[in-house]
Amino acid sequence: MGGVAYLSLEDSEEPYLSGIKYHAMPPMKRFRDMEQLSGGEKTVAALALLFAIHSYQPSPFFVLDEVDAALDNTNVAKVAKYIQSQASNEFQFIVISLKCSLYEKSDSLIGVHRDQDVNSSRILTLDLKQYD
Repeated sequence: MGGVAYLSLEDSEEPYLSGIKYHAMPPMKRFRDMEQLSGGEKTVAALALLFAIHSYQPSPFFVLDEVDAALDNTNVAKVAKYIQSQASNEFQFIVISLKCSLYEKSDSLIGVHRDQDVNSSRILTLDLKQYD
């Protein structure tokens, strides 16, 4: 049920003078340029490339800033499930999101709000593991 993606050189004769083109074809759709994909399809394709690179050359953590903005609830749930399956002591995610379906699967939440009394920011933290 997965799609297909591949990378190609923009100039195979002199590859060091140009870039790489990323092609992605969502499941059950015909091939189109990346510019013609929907926002959600572009997001899923970009996350797939990012996670594929990570599987080859792991890093200790990811910071994802509202990557779920263009995704529907089904794809948000898939991203949340993937993040949950990959997170460990050696690999952590910091995810900034406004969608409940993503952060309700978190281990902890951190919120920043403005304190009017002291005209400064305050941080709230909530450890969700204690509520399992």
